[in-house]
Amino acid sequence: MIEENGPAAEPSDKKDAASEHEQAKREFVKARNRRNIMIAWSLVAFMAILFSITAIRLMQNLADREAAMTQETSDETLAAE
Repeated sequence: MIEENGPAAEPSDKKDAASEHEQAKREFVKARNRRNIMIAWSLVAFMAILFSITAIRLMQNLADREAAMTQETSDETLAAE
C-alpha cells in the first residue's frame, strides 16, 4: 500500500524552504540596493562639499590677489610722488 500523504508532504516542505530562500534572497538584494544608493548619495555629497570648498578658496585667493595688486599700485604711485 502506498501512502499518498507521506510523499506529498516532502515536496511541499521543499517548496516552503525554496520560497523562504527566495524571500530571503529578495530581502538581501533590497538591502544591498539600499546600501548602494546611500553610498552613492554620500559620494555625491562629499564631491559637492569638496567642490564648494575649492570654489570658495579660489574666490578668496582671487580677492586677495586683487587687493594685493591694488595695494602695490597705490604704493608705486605714492613712491613716484
